Amino acid sequence: MVYDNAIEAGNKLIAVVGRMQAYGKKRDDSIMSRLTQVANKGDTGFFVEPGLDWVAGDRLGLLPTSYQWDTFDEVFIESYDSETGEVVADRTLDYYHFGRETSTGDLYSGLDMRGEVVLLTRNVKIIGEDIESWGG
Repeated sequence: MVYDNAIEAGNKLIAVVGRMQAYGKKRDDSIMSRLTQVANKGDTGFFVEPGLDWVAGDRLGLLPTSYQWDTFDEVFIESYDSETGEVVADRTLDYYHFGRETSTGDLYSGLDMRGEVVLLTRNVKIIGEDIESWGG
């Protein structure tokens, strides 16, 4: 199949020539949290706010808390304790991330310096049939 004589396509594709929207299960508003304790390089566990709807398998990004823009970590959750906010990750952290139980806003003119932890998981899955070992 060829579109506009320029785009080649086989039999395993999603071809969008207009607009496509995909929606997964709605998550609560906990797509971002802050570290409530320091997370050190080499740690596999760290603490964020309790009560989030995060689950094992979710992917998280720990954003930099230093002057170096590329000192971020990406991990998958092995477990999350909703009561304590403890996250156990699938690997060790490569970088130090600053955390504190309460906001630093009172110390820095309203600026909260605690490390941000963002939920990267988006739960839209497109699954195709496994025909002739093409996968999906």
